[in-house]
Amino acid sequence: MEKCTVVFNPAKKSIIVKKGANLLEVARKAGIFIDAPCGGKGNCGKCRVRVVSGEHRMEFTSLLKEEELKNGIRLACLTFVEGDMVVELQHVDVVEGIFVEDIKPGDEKSERIEKACKMLMEQGFKRDSGAFSAYLELPPPTLDDNVADLERLKRELRKKYGINDPMFSLNVMKKVSAKLREGDFRVRGLILKDKSSYEVLGLDGFYTDGIYGICADIGTTTVAVNLVDLNTGEIIAFASSANLQIQYGGDVISRIIYSGEEGGLDRLRKSIVDGTINPLINKIILKNNVKKENIILCVFAGNTTMSHLFLGIDPANIRLEPYIPVFKECPELKAKDVGINVNPEAKVILLPNVASYVGGDIVSGILASGIWTQDKNILFLDLGTNGEIVLGNRDYLLTCACSAGPAFEGGEISCGMRAAPGAIESIKIDRDTFEPSINVLGGKKPKGVCGSGLIDLIAEMFLSGIIDSKGKISREVPSDRIRYDEDLDVMEYVLVRDKDSYDGRDITINEIDIDNLLRAKAAVYSGLSVLLNSAGLTLQDVDKIIIAGGVGSNLHIRNAINIGLLPDVEESKYYYMGNASLIGSYLCLLFLEARDKAKEISDSMTYIELSTFPSYMEEFIKACFIPHTDLNLFPGVVSLLEKVKRR
Repeated sequence: MEKCTVVFNPAKKSIIVKKGANLLEVARKAGIFIDAPCGGKGNCGKCRVRVVSGEHRMEFTSLLKEEELKNGIRLACLTFVEGDMVVELQHVDVVEGIFVEDIKPGDEKSERIEKACKMLMEQGFKRDSGAFSAYLELPPPTLDDNVADLERLKRELRKKYGINDPMFSLNVMKKVSAKLREGDFRVRGLILKDKSSYEVLGLDGFYTDGIYGICADIGTTTVAVNLVDLNTGEIIAFASSANLQIQYGGDVISRIIYSGEEGGLDRLRKSIVDGTINPLINKIILKNNVKKENIILCVFAGNTTMSHLFLGIDPANIRLEPYIPVFKECPELKAKDVGINVNPEAKVILLPNVASYVGGDIVSGILASGIWTQDKNILFLDLGTNGEIVLGNRDYLLTCACSAGPAFEGGEISCGMRAAPGAIESIKIDRDTFEPSINVLGGKKPKGVCGSGLIDLIAEMFLSGIIDSKGKISREVPSDRIRYDEDLDVMEYVLVRDKDSYDGRDITINEIDIDNLLRAKAAVYSGLSVLLNSAGLTLQDVDKIIIAGGVGSNLHIRNAINIGLLPDVEESKYYYMGNASLIGSYLCLLFLEARDKAKEISDSMTYIELSTFPSYMEEFIKACFIPHTDLNLFPGVVSLLEKVKRR
C-alpha cells in the first residue's frame, strides 16, 4: 500500500498514512483538532482547511463557494489523500474561549447556591462532606510497645476519633511506615467516611491542613470543573473548556456512532479524561499550589452517553431500540480506576442516570432546583446540546428528552457557532430598513452566531416580515440583504457583510438553516406538550419554569416565546438557574445525604419515551411553524404581531 506524508500547519505536525485516507481521520490520528459538529458527514461545513499543496481527491459539496475552492479551501471530511500534502488549518483557536456557564470562587455565597444549600438544610440535611483530616501524634514503637505500624495507626484513630477498623488500600499501606517516620510519628490521615465505614485515603505531613474535592459538569459541548475546600465549602478555583470530543461530532448520536469504529471508544474516553478533564484539574491545582494527593473526593455529572464514554463503556445500545444503557447507577470508583489526576485513592462519584437520554446532569439539576420539595407544578428545561425536560413537584417527577440536536449550539447551521469570542449573541432588525444591529462576544469581529443570537435572529426576521410562519424568506422584502443562493437553491439573509466579518466571508442564514432551527425548537415545545398531557395538566397549571443549560445564559425569553420555543406565559414565571448540573454536583460534594437524595431522585423519575406516544409527531408538526399552528397557545405573540402590523 502506497504511503503519503501529510503536514499540518501552523501546528507543524506530520503523519504518514495510506494513500486514500480521509483527511479528517488523518488529522485526528495526528492529534490535530478539527471541529466537525456533524461527525464528518459533510453536512455542517465547519471542518474547513486549506490545501497548500499535494494531490488529493474531494467529494462535491455545495457548502463551499467557487472562490473558496479556487483558493484551496476544502472540507476535511470530504477530502482524501492521494499524495504528499501540506494542509493549513483555518481555525486553530476553535476550542479557546468557549463560554461555559460555571460557578466561580465566591459564588458559594451567591443567592442561587446559598438558596440551594439552605433548601437542603431545611430538609434536614447536615452539611458534611464525609471528608476530614485526622491529626495524630503517635508514640514511637519501643521494645515494650512493638505494635505493627498499621495497627499503631489504627489504635490512635480509635483512641482519638472513635474510628473502629478503618479501611486502607494496599497502595496506602505501602506508604504507612515511611510516612510515620518522615514526620517523627506525627501524621495527618486523609479520611473519607460514608454511612457505616471509614477509609484512610492518604497520609500527609502534620503541618499541612488542606483537604479538597472536585465537582464537575461533563457536558456534550463543554466541561466545567471546580476545586472546593471540603472543610469550608469555599470554591477555591474553577476552569472550563470545550469537551474535546466535539471533534468527533457535536451531538451524542454522532459520538455513539463513532465509538463503534475501530479505536473510536478509546479515543473518545481519552478525549474527555486525558484531553479535557485532567488538563483542567492540573491547571487549577498548579495555579493554587494544591497537592493532588489532598484531593480525595470527586463528583461528576453528565448525560447518559457522556457517563458511558467517561468510563470507556460501549454506549451502542443507547441509540438502538429499545434504547438501553449499560448502567443507570455506577458503583463508586477510585480516581485510579478512571485515570483522574488527583489522589489515586480518591472516591469518584458519577451521579446516576435516569434513562438512555436523561442522565446524571439532569438528576443533579433537579437536586439543586429543589423541585422535589415543592407543592407547586414546576417545569425544568435544560437547553444545552440536548434538550431535556422535567415536570413535577414533591409528589411526582416526569421527564423526557427531545431530539433537538446541536442546532442551538451552532451545529449544522451555516452561520452557527458556539458561544465564544466573535459569536453574535444578540440581534435586532430594523422594521423599516431591515438592517441588523448586533452584539458580539469579546468585542471581536463577528465569526458566526451562537444559540441566543440564532433565537433572536429567527424572532427578528419573523417580526420584520422577512420570513413567514413556515420559515420561508420573502422575495418581496426591499433589501439587498435578501438574495438567492444558486448553489443551495434557497433564499438567504445576509447578517454581516464580508468586509465586516472576521474571515472575510458573508455571515448568512438560509432557509435550510431556518428549517433546522424550527425543527429543533419544535422538538422542545412538542416534548413539553406531551409531558404536560401525560400529567393531565395544561400550561395554566404550571407555576414556575426553570431554564438551565448553556443556551439559556444569554437567552432573551421574549424572543424564545416569539418563535415558539418556550410557552407563552407570564415572563415572571421564568427563572434562569445557570449550570444547574454543576450546582448539584457541588451540593453532592458537600452533603453526604445529597448523594443518597440524587439516587432517590433518579429512581423516582418516570421517563417518557416520546417516540412511543402517538400524539408526539402531531405535536411536533404543529410546533414546526412560527410560533405554532395553534395561535391560541401564543396570545402574546399574536398581540405583538398586531402591533407590528399597525405601525
